[in-house]
Amino acid sequence: MWKVFWLITGTIFLMELGDKTQLAAIGFASKYHPLWVYLGVIFGMALCTIISVAVGKLISTLVPLRYLKLVVGILFVGVGIWTLLSK
Repeated sequence: MWKVFWLITGTIFLMELGDKTQLAAIGFASKYHPLWVYLGVIFGMALCTIISVAVGKLISTLVPLRYLKLVVGILFVGVGIWTLLSK
């Protein structure tokens, strides 16, 4: 169980480095008290994560894992290509 926890923690940490959320937190921290920024970021990310986990669980009951991995992989690559090509 701890192995899964640390795998997820490490993956999310690496994926969030330099993300828009981090940049927004830097901007808010330049204007507001760091404690309120920290609590706001934690609460906002928690809400987003709760929704993501619930939707992921629901989809996993409706779509076989093989197809789900394929669709998620294609979307991930597609967003990457779109990001590279956008101006």
